[in-house]
Amino acid sequence: MKNIVLFGGAFDPIHNGHINMANQASNQLDADIFFIPAKISVWKKESAPIEDKIKMVELAIKDNPRFHLSRFEADSKESINYSINTVKHFRKEYPDSNLFYLIGTDHVNSFHKWKDAKELSKLARIVYFKRPEMVVDSNNVREYEMVEISGLLNDESSTEIRELKSLDTPDLVIDFIINNRLYFMKKIASYMSEKRLDHTISTAKLSYEIALANNLVDAKKTLIAALLHDIGKEMPISEQKKIMKLYYKEYIDYPPIIYHQFIGAYLAEKDFGITDQIILDAIKYHTTANSNMSDVAIIVHCADKIEPTRGFKSENLINSLKSSLNNGFVDVLHSNIEYYERHGIDYRNDLQMACLNQYLK
Repeated sequence: MKNIVLFGGAFDPIHNGHINMANQASNQLDADIFFIPAKISVWKKESAPIEDKIKMVELAIKDNPRFHLSRFEADSKESINYSINTVKHFRKEYPDSNLFYLIGTDHVNSFHKWKDAKELSKLARIVYFKRPEMVVDSNNVREYEMVEISGLLNDESSTEIRELKSLDTPDLVIDFIINNRLYFMKKIASYMSEKRLDHTISTAKLSYEIALANNLVDAKKTLIAALLHDIGKEMPISEQKKIMKLYYKEYIDYPPIIYHQFIGAYLAEKDFGITDQIILDAIKYHTTANSNMSDVAIIVHCADKIEPTRGFKSENLINSLKSSLNNGFVDVLHSNIEYYERHGIDYRNDLQMACLNQYLK
């Protein structure tokens, strides 16, 4: 008899925590998993159209033959999609299968509030993952004959992805979010013109390519930093100066064209809630560079200079960075110097020189 696990949720967006839960449930129950995106969630505020959520689920599960997408709730004409209706539908569609209904630990304790909870638990066995930090209502577990699934859990949050505090979701989903301007992309777009947004996206994608080519553990931090690196660029200089005087007084005598790297770090922390110092420093020094740079900072600095929309042939520099980050960085620094000198640009500020003195010994 076939085992089927029903996995409903907002999936707004789907992330690696969802995929991990589904993988472990599939392996431990020898089951196929049906992902069932909710059109309207009773429990969560949603922020992406249902068709976009469906597409992201499709992209995330496409390579696993035991993972399937169900449009039952998405196509429902009901104003509210209750889980009992979903389970009844699958019971009718698969009368000879064992049905399971997968929930998170947080729903175990509130399950008695669900519509027709007792009937639901008779039609499909309730399974859940136990989070070590959460106390499970043992009465609900007994009353509804719930089954615990064991295994490591990814402590991920769709909210964190929507707010760009994390990008722990499959790469195809990240591309879809960026290309379709969902979630954090709407906010980023509000800080800049369309042309600068194109540059930002190109810089982010190139940064990630270089990071992956170098097997960087913090690869997705390059994406976050690059997506935010220019959010201060188009702020009026008068406003930039106010922030510089308050928070970056030591750099107030730098050319105003450089201010935006500091303003970007300020806004990333203040407006986007970024606290990771590696990401903040990569933004803070993306124009001038600095000494003792992290790999993330090196990549964002280089990608910003050579991304394809800049309009010059940078294939050799890109390939050099992908082949060896350290050697590629040196090549980009030499290229930067040639560009500055050719155009009569004074680049000899303390930050830039600290970088050159360290990396071009």
